[in-house]
Amino acid sequence: MAISAFMNNTPVCAMMIPIVNSWGASLGFGAQSLQMPLSFATMLGGTLTMIGSSTNLVAANAANKHDPTFSMNVFDITAIGTINALAGTAYMVLSGRKLLPQRPPKPAPPAATVTLKAGVAPAPPRGTARLWLTLALISTMMTVAAQQPKALLPMALGVLCVLVRTGCLTLKEAWSAVNGPVLLSIALSFALGEAIKKSDLAGILADKVVSIVSPYGELALLFAVYAVAITVGAVISNNAVVALMFPVVVRICEGSGISWKPALYALTLAASASFSTPVSYQTNLMVAADAGYSFSDFLRFGLPLQLVCMLATVPACRMLAK
Repeated sequence: MAISAFMNNTPVCAMMIPIVNSWGASLGFGAQSLQMPLSFATMLGGTLTMIGSSTNLVAANAANKHDPTFSMNVFDITAIGTINALAGTAYMVLSGRKLLPQRPPKPAPPAATVTLKAGVAPAPPRGTARLWLTLALISTMMTVAAQQPKALLPMALGVLCVLVRTGCLTLKEAWSAVNGPVLLSIALSFALGEAIKKSDLAGILADKVVSIVSPYGELALLFAVYAVAITVGAVISNNAVVALMFPVVVRICEGSGISWKPALYALTLAASASFSTPVSYQTNLMVAADAGYSFSDFLRFGLPLQLVCMLATVPACRMLAK
């Protein structure tokens, strides 16, 4: 969580997955008990500073375009983000064992047998070179993807080709790692998200809901903004949520005589609360593929987390965002 406050969440999660798996296996925990909390922790950590998530930067840029005198410094979001992170962490610690899938860790493969011949110096195992090649390729891929997210797909395909060509991986092994039903569900969800963006359904929904609750005061308006943002964010990217909803939120706040700045923070943190579906954020996709989570797993553990974060951060936005 602390690392993701200053680094892109995706490479942080990719770096931590094998570490968390190894640590969990040594303690008797399966990957499904740890990887979803890892993904959520990176998202919570991204709300601790302005540079912790691209969503924060998108929100700051949108606000500055609306009001050139407004600016968000690196630590302006830290107080609210800390409340958000503490509430989320407390929920995961207290509810993880009850709500997460509990499957035993996979047994480790048997150790290889190495025969040493007299007069022949011990040589590194044959797999050592492939291990270092794999680590180098994956590190390069994640470094490039962190700087240029659009390059992730071609880089991943290139790395896959090199791994297959050098014998680090077989086509059968690569294909067996692909979960067909999960990929199909993800593809359909992306199509739904694209339809929502092109039809401006997010803006229409935000306009209707926020307009209905705005007469009930600032706190009700902030809760409505947060609720609509996490609903729409279940199927479209968090950056798109901010871009689509910010103009609507500002218009309604100004029309109601309410400051739009607390609503900006509520919208920003809600957009980063992508906990309820595997397609709502990149790190969710990563752990869903590696640990084999289903949509229902994310709903069961992630939806209550969204409610906890909403109850903790919306009042904080009203009190601390000026």
